[in-house]
Amino acid sequence: MNVNGIGAAGYPVAGKAKVRQAQDGTQSFDREFMGMASQTPPSFVGKVWTKEELMQSIDKQVQSKKMSVSDMIKATCIEGTRARFRFAGEDKIYTFDEYIKELDKRSKNNV
Repeated sequence: MNVNGIGAAGYPVAGKAKVRQAQDGTQSFDREFMGMASQTPPSFVGKVWTKEELMQSIDKQVQSKKMSVSDMIKATCIEGTRARFRFAGEDKIYTFDEYIKELDKRSKNNV
């Protein structure tokens, strides 16, 4: 009995994985064959990246799409600049502009 094999990385491997049948009738896969990985990446993979290349690519994408804190708050807050803000655990309430200034000030102090 033959079935299509899948490599250790989840890629189909060339050939067939054999099912072994013992004298008592039990069946098992050829584990040695199943442990082999494909020598070529699957057709949907355009380029195989190293860890460093992948991190550089992600960094470039993040930098090109980076928004300011002010823009992020405007985009995520339904009320936009009309909303009132406060920091967790504090009672003082800030307007949008005051909040952005205070957030910048606190961010610079924490660096």
